[in-house]
Amino acid sequence: MTKTTLLDYLDNRPETIIPASGDGNTFKALSAQSFPAMLLDATLTSRNLIAEDSQGMLTLSEYAKFLRDMRLKKTGVLIADLQSGFGNPLNTYYAAKELERSGGDILLLNDQTYPAHTTAKPLTTTPEDLIGKLRAAKDSFENPDTRIWIKLEGIHSYGIEGIIERIQYLAKAGADAIAIDHYDGQQLRELTQMKLPLPLLATWQPGTEQIDGITGWLDKGYLSTVIQKAQNQAINFIKQGGLAYAEK
Repeated sequence: MTKTTLLDYLDNRPETIIPASGDGNTFKALSAQSFPAMLLDATLTSRNLIAEDSQGMLTLSEYAKFLRDMRLKKTGVLIADLQSGFGNPLNTYYAAKELERSGGDILLLNDQTYPAHTTAKPLTTTPEDLIGKLRAAKDSFENPDTRIWIKLEGIHSYGIEGIIERIQYLAKAGADAIAIDHYDGQQLRELTQMKLPLPLLATWQPGTEQIDGITGWLDKGYLSTVIQKAQNQAINFIKQGGLAYAEK
């Protein structure tokens, strides 16, 4: 599987879930499987590297270093989280260049205001700012095969019409695909009924209905969530054992 054929692969297998990781052990376990691509998610990486639950707390240098380390563990397509560009379009230019050089085959740029936050209803930037960041990122690419996907996170504020408007602008500016986040099923169905100029992906978590018309699904960290639950159970088990010992 190469980055240039990933969208073709997904188009023929729309049920595919691209797994997300943010720590070395999870990344290694996923890399051993035959997934067509993997996402190094910034929120999960923030939890791993700096014990913070928000992607905006993670610096470019911290994320890029981890991306380089994980690139050594995987030969397939690796999706790097460009977040909201780490600042203005000029910052986005240098951030995209850094992530491409660090091993990102596909960069995932979202439309949040900077700094990006991990929240159910994030603040989003203007279409003009987003397009400026997209063009800056594309101008920075050294490899003609590097791709850029845009994650639209503001359907709660600009609605279906706003999504469609942004997709039209982004297609003309050179985006390769769109990923929708923070949606409900009805909104996603409406979008799949539209004739859109770009492939449409959506985020996935347990309970998400896989709707026809979606090219592929981006995991939001299911494996990491399961691991965290198991870790909490283990901590409680140890704690109970410690209490039992203290009562003796």
